[in-house]
Amino acid sequence: VYDADGGHGENSFGWKSLGQELRINDVTLDLPSFQHGHRALAAKDMRKSQDRPQAHSDESRLANLLRRGSREDDRDRRLATLKQMRELIVHSEKKVVLVKQLDTILSTLNDILNESSKLLHELRQEAACCMGLLCAALSYEAEKIFKWMFVKFSSCSKDEVKLLYLVAVYKALETAGEKKAFSPVMQLVMSSLQSILENLDTPELLCQSVKCILLVARCYPHVFSTNFRDTVDILVGWHIDHTQKQSLTLQGSGWLQS
Repeated sequence: VYDADGGHGENSFGWKSLGQELRINDVTLDLPSFQHGHRALAAKDMRKSQDRPQAHSDESRLANLLRRGSREDDRDRRLATLKQMRELIVHSEKKVVLVKQLDTILSTLNDILNESSKLLHELRQEAACCMGLLCAALSYEAEKIFKWMFVKFSSCSKDEVKLLYLVAVYKALETAGEKKAFSPVMQLVMSSLQSILENLDTPELLCQSVKCILLVARCYPHVFSTNFRDTVDILVGWHIDHTQKQSLTLQGSGWLQS
């Protein structure tokens, strides 16, 4: 169809020629898709380039913190180092960095837990906290970490260090809450806590282990239900033991009522 000037135009009904339709559609359809694909590839490359420095940065920072945590002599600086490690564990977006260094992290924290100086109480508490947070942050490694903590508990001869392992277990359970990723490992945790409860002989360990069990009962009642009767029997035994302090007897009464 030709217009008055002899060029291609619209016919009397306002329809464009087939040639015009094809030419216009070819341009308008292909160009945006090409641009979109190009932008997507560019964005992907940019994300990759950004991720690599971030992962490397976290890895270097973690290695530095681990080195300082084990070699630093000044108590306050060591405590500050552990607090920085806790922040890295909680906020690091690159969990693979933590997984790669998992054994080293656990070993470093374990060494701190086992230091004998009573002046390092706060430092050791912070190490236990880091241990629990690490377990919660790496839910897909939770079974390995929980098993490791319970093995360390069983092989430990010092009640004060055993208490710290239970503090770490409690922190992991408290932080994870009802996270579904923890469900597969909860039966292992409950069985281990039940075994600990049956064999401990100090009020401090009793209190901390029961705190852990109550968290399991609250967040995973279906898991706790299989151990309910045995747990109650043990707590009743402590409750009626007249050689214990009244404060523990009252505490036991509260547990049984809860």
